[in-house]
Amino acid sequence: MAEIDERPRGRSGWLWVALAVAALAAGFGAARWWLGRKPAPEAAAPPAAPSAAPAPGAPTGPVDPARVPSLLEGLSANPLYRGGLAQPDLLRRWAQVTENLAEGVVPRGPLAFLARTRPFAVVERGGKAWISPEAYRRYDDVADAVASVDAQGFARVYREVHPALDAAFRALGYPEGALDRATAKALRRIEGVPVPDGEVAVVPVGAVWAYADPKLEGLSPVDRQLIRMGPRNARLVQAKARELSQALALEPGTAGSTTPSGVREPPPPAR
Repeated sequence: MAEIDERPRGRSGWLWVALAVAALAAGFGAARWWLGRKPAPEAAAPPAAPSAAPAPGAPTGPVDPARVPSLLEGLSANPLYRGGLAQPDLLRRWAQVTENLAEGVVPRGPLAFLARTRPFAVVERGGKAWISPEAYRRYDDVADAVASVDAQGFARVYREVHPALDAAFRALGYPEGALDRATAKALRRIEGVPVPDGEVAVVPVGAVWAYADPKLEGLSPVDRQLIRMGPRNARLVQAKARELSQALALEPGTAGSTTPSGVREPPPPAR
């Protein structure tokens, strides 16, 4: 029997670390700070009061994309995380992961290097099938990599690379300012996944497995994927998403539409 079907059911485009988460993008409205933006000068404006010094790590101009891996390298010594930094086109991957997670799509393309090699496994008893603990353990290294990331350090890097990352996100067809909305939306989506505490039953559907609980099967592909990682790993990822939200100082209500400019959001698929 093949693995649980996680093919995207919507428009396609992490913790990439997701994570960036990030999460990671992170991987994710405006934040309290306007990253990489300078206010336009006003004519005949009165002298302004001295302002506070810029926060450490605040962007001073576009960052050379070649420097991004070195900026992120110090956030974790985890080998899987370090391996992700060696992937080409890191900013483009980061933007794609952020877009995919915000829209509930599993970022298969930009995170292909995280593909599992061990097969999905179930435990069958009493005429029913349940996800095996071995299937969950396949994702231990991914969850550990996400959990290892320094959230405060990630926030500093996010601010520094924001102009370049925003350009990569706009290249996907989004208007200026959509990156922060997508980042907030992606992180909150991860935080809000209803992770079951007990065993999870599955049923065969053709050549694949599906969740037996219609409520779980009706979730977005990203939600289903996080549950598929198992309670231990899913909660590690969710905890890091909360840390990143706090470190990035994302405000409630910033998770607005991230639909590309001029593109109509497709209707939900028929089930």
